[in-house]
Amino acid sequence: MSIVVLDEATASKIAAGEVIERPASVVKELVENALDANASEVDVEIREAGRGLIRVTDDGEGMTRQDAVLSLQRYATSKVRGPEDLFAIRTLGFRGEALPSVAAISHLTMVTRVAAEDAGTRLVAVGGEVTELEDVGTRVGTQLSVSRLFYNTPARLKFLRRDATESGHIADVCTRFLFSHPDVALHLRAQGRDLIHHGGLPDLRSAVVAAWGKELAEHMTPVELSAGGLTVRGLASGPSFHRASRNRQSLFVNRRWVRSRRLSHALEEAYRGVLPAGRYPAAVLLLEVDPGAVDVNVHPTKSEVRLHAEQEAYHVVLRAVREALARARAPSAVDLTTAAPGPQGAAAEQPHALPIGASSTAGWAGTIAAPGVLSPAFQVETGEKLELRPLAHLRQTYILAESRQGLLVVDQHRAQERILYERLAEAWLSETGESQVLLEPASVQLGPREAAALEDQTEELRRVGFELEPFGRDTYLVRGVPAHLRAEDAAALVRDVAEELAAEVGEKAVNRRRERLLITLSCRSAVKAGDALSYEEMVQLLQDLSGTARPYTCPHGWPIVMTISNFEIDRKFNR
Repeated sequence: MSIVVLDEATASKIAAGEVIERPASVVKELVENALDANASEVDVEIREAGRGLIRVTDDGEGMTRQDAVLSLQRYATSKVRGPEDLFAIRTLGFRGEALPSVAAISHLTMVTRVAAEDAGTRLVAVGGEVTELEDVGTRVGTQLSVSRLFYNTPARLKFLRRDATESGHIADVCTRFLFSHPDVALHLRAQGRDLIHHGGLPDLRSAVVAAWGKELAEHMTPVELSAGGLTVRGLASGPSFHRASRNRQSLFVNRRWVRSRRLSHALEEAYRGVLPAGRYPAAVLLLEVDPGAVDVNVHPTKSEVRLHAEQEAYHVVLRAVREALARARAPSAVDLTTAAPGPQGAAAEQPHALPIGASSTAGWAGTIAAPGVLSPAFQVETGEKLELRPLAHLRQTYILAESRQGLLVVDQHRAQERILYERLAEAWLSETGESQVLLEPASVQLGPREAAALEDQTEELRRVGFELEPFGRDTYLVRGVPAHLRAEDAAALVRDVAEELAAEVGEKAVNRRRERLLITLSCRSAVKAGDALSYEEMVQLLQDLSGTARPYTCPHGWPIVMTISNFEIDRKFNR
């Protein structure tokens, strides 16, 4: 096979494909340019999730006519002058490929003006070729309008997702700029509707309010630490506020949003032992390092960086978050007389922790014999049927039950997860989901991406019993939840569902979104480890589990039941 040099048009499309993956990539590149031009206000408008139009307007320094024309040439940049500059990058964009890449696969219109000139420049390019160039009256700054994105690369256009998904990605991009530049006013509108509106305040918390809502912002504590030439500052959620996914975590290096497994691990390690399993903190962390100590040129979209002192950065982040949590958890005076030490005191506080059959004042010395109430038989993996009866509640996490085969240990959370999952699945398929109406509607404020995902799935949520009503920008009223779920924390339930829906993107996600939603609902509403259960509640739980199709594994695939056979028990006692 012979080697040929590609023509400019083909090379430009390949370069565009490396930089511009979806409409959100265009927004990222254009907003980066606006921020590098020292804009104090950036306005982003999209139509048809960016397919129809992306317009970014800023009040930055603008460009002369000559610079406007040069900006569409590959490798033309105002941010790098020589190889040495690549090792001390202080701007967001620097490669000189953003505008040429965008122009190569769209219809682009640029209107720009510098303060030193009376007239501005209007430039129109189609497929990267300039078709119009003229003087125009305009304010100082730049406006870039991108329409018909991917018009000449239909394969890329074909693989774009639904509008809600693409709009969600754009909202994510704008949210990151809010956090990295909270002093810049940033507005995002889709189809004329405000998704993000931030007036520009130097306080990071105000940016979190604009992006993630007031409730979350109020539960975040300041993080700040300088050590070894590195500085970490930001906000992190307190121990009482956690999420179902990691999509409320944003990490920045020198105000550039990055993906870093190492730094993400440091953040979550700081919460080890603080949060329940499967729950994640919310955090916005900005790491400042010497520009010469970080390589930002390791990925076409600049979303990954290489830190020369990665281990030091790990420990600084870990220490900073741990110290912030320690401040947030500083205890007030605690009354130690409310419960006497020992089993008797514990029993008085949690009567269901006693063995079944013991009186509420007997303590753990009481009998462990259970009343003769049997649950219905259910099929076990060996094909035999068992009759179960609860014996005791171990650590308010496991139900100890007796059967003819021996002793069964049942994980109460996973058991109810399985029960709820199958009931919800049946309701979904039959479209007969019943709703329990809340006495007082619950209000839940979401981020732009989560709100878009929830709006897109409102009808499917109705099928399982949710009653949701839009209530202003990114806010919903929860009037009803599925009848099988606990209604005490309806707002948190809807928030988790919205985050799960927003996180599930891509081809595979389309096929498994329903399953993931049902798993989230069942997990969020199931009884938790540590929840006290009465004897009657344990009996009911085993009865309900017996009626499920797969009583031995939870929807996540983990085991529900462990059996200790009579043979094994007798062998341990040498019988």
